[in-house]
Amino acid sequence: MTMTDLSEIVAPNPDPLHVRAEIAALHDRMSSVDQVEIRHEETLAYGLYTRTIFIPKGVLLLGKIHKKPCVNIVLSGDISIATETGEIRAQAGYMVTSPAGMQKVGLAHADTVFVNVFRTDETDIAKIEADLIAESFEALEGAGGLPCLG
Repeated sequence: MTMTDLSEIVAPNPDPLHVRAEIAALHDRMSSVDQVEIRHEETLAYGLYTRTIFIPKGVLLLGKIHKKPCVNIVLSGDISIATETGEIRAQAGYMVTSPAGMQKVGLAHADTVFVNVFRTDETDIAKIEADLIAESFEALEGAGGLPCLG
């Protein structure tokens, strides 16, 4: 199937809980199909942790649920991004801050390089990931996190 936007996967809806449920259902569907290996690089410098992912054209991906806010940068490429707050199409140079509790669905229209930037005092990657990533929205809420919900 050729997709031009994410509305074929996550239907636009003004209710953030409805969209969040659709994203959770997408996660369940995606876990039963062959996965594409997404190359990534991580860096640490001066209290900043960056995770750069290299997304091939045509790949549909589901991001992790972040416990803390982060800066998102599209370094190169063209990608549609859907969240519980809506859908956008972003190209090289796009930059935005995502709040804690945000999970993104992406569809790469071209090979895309996407960067997340987080503030951290940790220096161990495993500890950083444990501090920044929630396995589910229930886990996020159980840990006292503030989910986005628009």
